[in-house]
Amino acid sequence: MEPWAIPLVSFVVGVATGAAGKYLADKFTDQRRDEAKNKKAKQEFNKIRSQMPELIAEMKADFNRHENDSTREFVILPSDKVTFNSTQSRFIYYENQHQNLKGQIDVLENHGYIIDVTFSNAPIYRITEEFWSRVLRA
Repeated sequence: MEPWAIPLVSFVVGVATGAAGKYLADKFTDQRRDEAKNKKAKQEFNKIRSQMPELIAEMKADFNRHENDSTREFVILPSDKVTFNSTQSRFIYYENQHQNLKGQIDVLENHGYIIDVTFSNAPIYRITEEFWSRVLRA
């Protein structure tokens, strides 16, 4: 073997080892951060779920119905005596059936689980996919 080949091979092996080490360190650091983020999000959702167990239970029942697989909006009405006509499929939740329903909805909105898409007098909210999944796993 040529005398200059040994340092060259050592250099190439060193560079490859360093690059691989950095790649693996970054990959595992990202995994650890993702796990920590998911754990925090799960704890946050569990806290919210404990604050509004009846609403989350009703939503879970609604989400589990096969005919509602693609429904991602809901409307808030004062009572079940009020009607809401819509051509779009939406869940309906009534203020007289949940204590401080608007406050609970505000909490969900503040955490980014729902988005206010109201265009008329009745409050309408869009459900995020993250919230949909978390409710179904609850």
